[in-house]
Amino acid sequence: MNAQTTVLTPDTMFAQSQQTGLDYVLRLDPDRLLAPCYFAVGKLPKGSTYGGWESQQIQGHSLGHYFSALSGFVYQTKSKEAKEKLDYTVTCLKEIQRKDGYVGGIPSTPFDTTFSSNGNFAVDRFGLSNWWVPWYSVHKIYAGLIDAYLFGGNKDALEIVKKMADWAIAGTDKMTDEQMQKMLTCEHGGMCKVFADLYGITKDERYLKAAERWIHHEIIDPAIKQRDNLQGYHANTQIPKFLGIARLYEVTGKKEYRTAAEFFFNTVTKKRSYVIGGNSIGEHFGPEYSEKLGRDTCETCNTYNMLELAEHMFDWNRTADIADYYETALYNHILASQDPQTGAKTYFVSMLPGFYKVYGSFENAFWCCTGTGMENPERYNRFVALDKDGTIYLNLFIPSTVTTEDGWKFKIDTNFPYSQNATVTVLSAGKNPRNLKIRAPSWIEGAEKGADGYRDAGQLSAGKNIQIDLPMELNIRRARDRSGNFSVLYGPIVLAADIGNKNMPRDIVDNQLVYMNSPAQKVSTITADLNAPQNWITKTDAATLTFTTKASAAENNVSYTLKPFYGIHHTRYATYFASNNAVEDARAAKFEKITVDMVEPGRQQSEIEHRYKAEGTAMGYLSSIDRNYRQLTQASDSFSYRVKFDPKKANTIVLTVYGKDKGTISISIDGKEIAQKTLTGEKGDSLVDIEIPISLQAIQEAAKGKASLRQVVTITTPDTTADIKVLEFRITH
Repeated sequence: MNAQTTVLTPDTMFAQSQQTGLDYVLRLDPDRLLAPCYFAVGKLPKGSTYGGWESQQIQGHSLGHYFSALSGFVYQTKSKEAKEKLDYTVTCLKEIQRKDGYVGGIPSTPFDTTFSSNGNFAVDRFGLSNWWVPWYSVHKIYAGLIDAYLFGGNKDALEIVKKMADWAIAGTDKMTDEQMQKMLTCEHGGMCKVFADLYGITKDERYLKAAERWIHHEIIDPAIKQRDNLQGYHANTQIPKFLGIARLYEVTGKKEYRTAAEFFFNTVTKKRSYVIGGNSIGEHFGPEYSEKLGRDTCETCNTYNMLELAEHMFDWNRTADIADYYETALYNHILASQDPQTGAKTYFVSMLPGFYKVYGSFENAFWCCTGTGMENPERYNRFVALDKDGTIYLNLFIPSTVTTEDGWKFKIDTNFPYSQNATVTVLSAGKNPRNLKIRAPSWIEGAEKGADGYRDAGQLSAGKNIQIDLPMELNIRRARDRSGNFSVLYGPIVLAADIGNKNMPRDIVDNQLVYMNSPAQKVSTITADLNAPQNWITKTDAATLTFTTKASAAENNVSYTLKPFYGIHHTRYATYFASNNAVEDARAAKFEKITVDMVEPGRQQSEIEHRYKAEGTAMGYLSSIDRNYRQLTQASDSFSYRVKFDPKKANTIVLTVYGKDKGTISISIDGKEIAQKTLTGEKGDSLVDIEIPISLQAIQEAAKGKASLRQVVTITTPDTTADIKVLEFRITH
């Protein structure tokens, strides 16, 4: 564990939210959280069980989160009360642990049944031996005890969790590998990571062997092969599996584990995330690039786990795009998910326009996201600045003081995002030299940066003062499902329309599902030019980052007040708006009538279905025109698709490129060049359709009487300095 510390500056936004989170955790009664563990081993508890999930078959999971949250607050804030409660709770758990090592909030019945059944146990995605996710529940206690040891300084916690691990190994050793995989069908939390962590701490090979037995091959093997099979899977069941794989890579060095974790991270963050950095609808992954708007989008647990996975990704790659994602999700989802008055937590964060946030009651709403929500505020410090191999990476512009293990101490002063600058002041020098790298955010156009996305600020020295400019502008993020929906951001901050709370039902509830049929308030379609938001959105209060839209920008002549989403609570809101774009709508209508076949370059499923092959190309996404692409930048680059032609008519190949592209593009059919086109880059921020006619005679010669015709079309460039992004590829008649 890195001994670097980051202390948030008092009375600033994240520090206040952290204090609210600490107060919430300290209000919880450890005896009530421990009660299920007493019942599970036949002993009388010292307090009554909490309600909701803590009175159901998943009970005990909150105790694990409680351990983790207290440990984090001890480490980050040095809270004495958190330390006292942590040590007390660990001591109580130690006293009731069975001799065989088992301890948990549920009886060991489902585990005993599974271990002794010779593979004849009942299992489905959320049930094992007729019990609701027993490993998930117990995993939280494993993870919480490890945190209590690493961050809370409690040595007894390690001894308890080692005995728990030995109990689990003794049981699973009775199972074949095939039976283990059957068991892993049921959600089991991060059990793989638990054993990988224990191996990292103890170097006991038994724990490494156990960790690798907990790899769920149904999910991990496709990711090793870089295949996206996530659609339809329960999202937060899968993320902890990749946290386990990430940790296994770190303790074994096996490259396939890194491949799987990186592929999953990129797939989720770049193809399956909403504007706030969250993912999932109805707790499940949809198709790639889907941004279906609903009441039950963006389960907060998912983002908690994705941020932890991002920390592993950064440790391996040190690139600013990972920190960009972290910033998006931290400000716009995690910070937004806690009620600043009560500390209550959200389960889902709805992206349905005109809906509202729903928070859990203190006594009864012990949801999964209540548990991770306990931990989120103590994690605010973790990614601000990281000391790695002689370089400090400044990732987030959060006011704080950072101290490295060898004594470097510097302060970050800023009122970001309410101000557009920050200052780093070196307060004292450490024993060993350090360089400072400052993230150049992706939302600053033209920022000076290296290949890793960071600006090198040079070597640190005592008293050094570094100024950072953070110019923010309004920008539009279009939903990546081509729906026409979009969001408004100021720099990285998602702005939401405050719709008001008229006729809004109670939003602090016991059961998160009670609001699923609650109506949303209608939000007007925006008809203004999305490429020029500054023409119809005005900043009306810089101190609070409040903006106002012109009434003329909306179909119903409505003016909206926009505020940072993290500050929207107990009111209806819209983080997404619908848009009307007459030019794009007319273009889509034209192609709808005449398209024979279409490929979306850079979108996995579309390309796979057309048997794509690529050499040297890059993939990416252009937010301003809402298109993925394949990019040609040098003469050796090429890609091809097997596409359908209409054998009864003359056809046209239509290549859609970006208006700023330059260079010559070559198109071939079955290896024979049929056209070259030169682009001058003078069309600006737009779609440009290049049409290449194919005569009826040529089609008929190729078809030779076949009812259908599929041919390989190759796109390449003879240029060594080309920059061509193919956004769409279609055959029309």
